[in-house]
Amino acid sequence: MLIRTQSKEAIAEVVHIYLSEMMGEKDYYIFGTCSGHGVFSGSKLTLGIYKSKKKALEELDRIDEFFSANPHGVYKMN
Repeated sequence: MLIRTQSKEAIAEVVHIYLSEMMGEKDYYIFGTCSGHGVFSGSKLTLGIYKSKKKALEELDRIDEFFSANPHGVYKMN
């Protein structure tokens, strides 16, 4: 899956996406694990940061819906 980060600074081929609450912070992070042989290969990349778990889960739902309809598209994080 090609995903452009919320910061708009990177487009990465992501193989796993997951939600995490960082210890000591109130925000929820959506991370992606990257594939391939590029700069981000095998590393964890912050795809987006959200103020609530509900907003982060809504973003995950949009990612799921997008790739169900556009398996070769580039998703832009909100």
